[in-house]
Amino acid sequence: MNRGSKMRVRSMLLAVALALPAAGCAALGAAPQPTSYSLKGSVYRAVDQIIDASDMNTGIALNRPIIVATSVNVDDLSDSSTFGRLASQLVASRLTQRGYLVRDVTYTQALVVTPETGEMVLSREASKLAAQYDAQAVVAGAYAVGGEKIYLNLRVLSASDGRVLSTVDVVVPVNEDTQRMIVTGRNDLQRRAALER
Repeated sequence: MNRGSKMRVRSMLLAVALALPAAGCAALGAAPQPTSYSLKGSVYRAVDQIIDASDMNTGIALNRPIIVATSVNVDDLSDSSTFGRLASQLVASRLTQRGYLVRDVTYTQALVVTPETGEMVLSREASKLAAQYDAQAVVAGAYAVGGEKIYLNLRVLSASDGRVLSTVDVVVPVNEDTQRMIVTGRNDLQRRAALER
């Protein structure tokens, strides 16, 4: 083997040696990493979306109150749970962080379903309460529990006429924490008792 051939072989071996660690790093980077789910982060992002969309549509003033209703069970709009109450508190927290005036009024019967369309709209009681506080909007939520996920819908409703100003959906995985939070409604007492056995 002449000198030129030896140099080419040496160069090829060096190139392979340098490429191996890079390939190893690439393989490590491609491996799926475990991700931790944050209910707070998901709700905060959802609030940002609905408020920004409402601002673009009608303009939500910082100095007029917004009422946050307790998120309710979509199968029984008069019922809620730890999950529904916590979701509403997170909504109120994020609105306050963004500088909006939030009235701390916790109640569940903000939504009703219209028989004609099946649409969830603001109840009369919620409209009266909003007028009492001179609120510009009500943020209401409803959630449904699936097999492995909880589907939470949040909507900003005009306090004056109940129009939907914006809406967003949040998908929450059912894990040990959320499972216990959703079985605290009165319709889920048997499921909760089964979990605690």
